[in-house]
Amino acid sequence: MRGNNIQLIALVDDDAEDREIFKGVCNDLDLDLMILCFENGRTLLSYLTMPDSDIPAMLFLDINMPVMNGFEVLQELRSKPTFDDLCVIMYSTSTSDADIMEAKRLGADCFLKKPSNYRRLTEIMQRMLNLDWQNPRSQLGEKNFLIKT
Repeated sequence: MRGNNIQLIALVDDDAEDREIFKGVCNDLDLDLMILCFENGRTLLSYLTMPDSDIPAMLFLDINMPVMNGFEVLQELRSKPTFDDLCVIMYSTSTSDADIMEAKRLGADCFLKKPSNYRRLTEIMQRMLNLDWQNPRSQLGEKNFLIKT
């Protein structure tokens, strides 16, 4: 179990390098964060359904993954009341209108295009992690659903 002042965020991404970069950026921000990384949606869902698992304050969810893609994970999460308050941020290289609309339709709180460099990811993560941790979803929505880099 984590300490009360440490915020838990999770990333689901099948690309090991993207996971390492994400963790590095979060660690460089010098915030009290605990980062959980999963290589596919099935491993995330297995973790979340364990009796003593902590539910992250924010979940960054890649779309294109083997085993279970991000849309399938999002649909599964939104079908369970346990995860009603989970802030889900789609995190993808795609900015196709179809993907953005599908993410919104399935209940994502935000769609973040993966930045192409470390500096830009650091800037965006600083902004994302400065949200109100008690209710990060309240600051996301229709007006700022899509965050491009």
